[in-house]
Amino acid sequence: MARLVRAVQDRTLGPRFLKQPLQEDVIVYTCVWHRAPRGNPLAIYRKQQELAPHLKAVWIVRKQDVHLVPEGFDYVTPRTVDYLRLISTAKYFVDDANPHWSVPPREGQVYVETHHGTALKYMGADRHFSGKRPSNDTIVTMHKRCQRWTYSLSTSPYLTEVWRRAYNNDCAQLPVGSPRNDRLIHATDEDREAARERLGLADGERALLYMPTWRTRRGPKEADFDLSAFASLLPEGVRLLVRDHYYHDKRGRKAIPDSVIDVSQGWEVEDLYVASDALITDYSSAMFDYALIDRPILLFCFDWDRYRFERGAYFDITVDAPGQVTFNANGLLDAVLTASYESPEYEEKRASFRERFCTYEKGNAAELVVRKVFLHEDVVQPEPPRDGSVPTTVLGWTPHPHVLFPEDPSLEELLPPAPPTLLH
Repeated sequence: MARLVRAVQDRTLGPRFLKQPLQEDVIVYTCVWHRAPRGNPLAIYRKQQELAPHLKAVWIVRKQDVHLVPEGFDYVTPRTVDYLRLISTAKYFVDDANPHWSVPPREGQVYVETHHGTALKYMGADRHFSGKRPSNDTIVTMHKRCQRWTYSLSTSPYLTEVWRRAYNNDCAQLPVGSPRNDRLIHATDEDREAARERLGLADGERALLYMPTWRTRRGPKEADFDLSAFASLLPEGVRLLVRDHYYHDKRGRKAIPDSVIDVSQGWEVEDLYVASDALITDYSSAMFDYALIDRPILLFCFDWDRYRFERGAYFDITVDAPGQVTFNANGLLDAVLTASYESPEYEEKRASFRERFCTYEKGNAAELVVRKVFLHEDVVQPEPPRDGSVPTTVLGWTPHPHVLFPEDPSLEELLPPAPPTLLH
């Protein structure tokens, strides 16, 4: 019944609202498929409130996250009459994912795609070459949705080419960095102390932030890794913070020991970066952001062979890692117990990693976006359009050609995915 009501709304109210004039002063914000405000859209919103408060900002927030909306934020919930009116008539959109929209885009609307992380895994049309490839219909749907983008934000030449390759659209690539990372670049000792106090960390206590990527909607799973046992074996004065992927907000871990601080909800991740002393992750885009604060990064790549085969990856993170790489739980524990991940040899790796993947991160991304998009100031020039070629040097060892027919993947040559290379 609910789907029927929504379909009727789309077909009746949607076209009616599309005939109304654009509201030139309205900005729609949404993030990670209409969750509570966070990340790049939130950073742009805050800067817009400072530099362009005359513009009206409205968030789209799903019903289950309404209680998390900060006081003073205007919002609508998806698939309501107010939602349909808003997305039909608003001039600007700021989004970090690629959600379904109930009405088609209109001429004159401006869409800013901020993304929500630097891509290691195959994205968009490139997933055609994943070991577990989506259906052709899914690829076509992704392709259609991204055609409405006006601007796409990039953090580096590497990421610019990934976005061009994966999404096959004509939007302008803005080389400004990630707005949410402005806070990391400008973080002070006072910011760190305040975040640590909120976490309840004692003076001198070292905090390890564990942030695994998403693998399955069934919940977080790590092969042969017992979180409770790992936490119990940590050296005295070392505390583990666990932040699981936002896809697991309904099905989190079954048990988290009392000694571990669960920071999966209710925290802006930038505060956790600033408060922590090191990051433990696998293939999460968190590493690209964390590299900006130049603290140790430890990679737990227990299923790298399987992951890069099933999902696909643009380069070998176990070779170009910004820190120590471990392939099993015992290796991870040993690295923490011996503090080998803090070795000075990894400082050079982090510097090289930042140079390649954080090229445009200067601490002013949010301001540049607001001035460029909303205030129409000539503060940043989009990167020039590609010449039709797809350089391989930027992308690393990705073995597959550029997808030529995202609008009809059945025409694409169906090559086998890259076979896994056993590393351990």
